[in-house]
Amino acid sequence: MVISQEKFDYADILGFRFKTILDGEPTESSSRLVWFITNPRGEMFDPFFDELVFVHSEEEAVGFPDNVIVAWPWALNVDSLINILHVLVNRCIDDLTGRFTSPERDIITLEEFGLSYPLTIADLTDNWEKINALINALSNTERSMITW
Repeated sequence: MVISQEKFDYADILGFRFKTILDGEPTESSSRLVWFITNPRGEMFDPFFDELVFVHSEEEAVGFPDNVIVAWPWALNVDSLINILHVLVNRCIDDLTGRFTSPERDIITLEEFGLSYPLTIADLTDNWEKINALINALSNTERSMITW
């Protein structure tokens, strides 16, 4: 892969939107199309696309070189996504006793991933590696709750 598989998977799982330049025109592309044009084993592979950049919004996705695929959190789901992450991090603490209640995983905190409450859109893009590490610390069941 020319573009980081981990970075692409992160954007795909969180439902980011993608912009590519196809035939000279900016195009909002599905993650499926981005996968096809960046996967060296696919027949649609185009090595021209060699960078994936995260921005905060669609408005910021303008002005990048044609070889750059730009991705941003989808405005319609970003607040829900952030709320789900907050709930998942805190869901294993019993509010009455303060004890850990889930057998699925150990207690995790935002701080151990270099993050702080509340998470923001900027965290989803600027700190994507930290958010990705947080997501990977969740159980499989929990991770399935954030897939869009």
